[in-house]
Amino acid sequence: MKPDVKTAMANLIKEARERLPFDFPFESNGEGRCEECPFKLMEFLDMDLCDWEDRLKRGDTPNLGDVHRLARDCKEIYNLLVKKGFIGSAPISSEKERNRYK
Repeated sequence: MKPDVKTAMANLIKEARERLPFDFPFESNGEGRCEECPFKLMEFLDMDLCDWEDRLKRGDTPNLGDVHRLARDCKEIYNLLVKKGFIGSAPISSEKERNRYK
């Protein structure tokens, strides 16, 4: 059975927090294209995740488009971090792998 939309959003947020290296000390030196800056992308995504965490706590219900958009953003940022070599191409599944990026 598929989860309801609130549960799907909460699961997506949890997975994003576990798989993406939010504590990695990215350099914010302004080189290259701004839309590919890992520091700014992670900052943007963290703000979006925090917003949805707060909204879920207040009882707001996301729609499927909200879940899809956040999932797409997470996937695009993940793929960019893989492309730039900040994380490996395999999903980060173990505690040891997650701690490697802290």
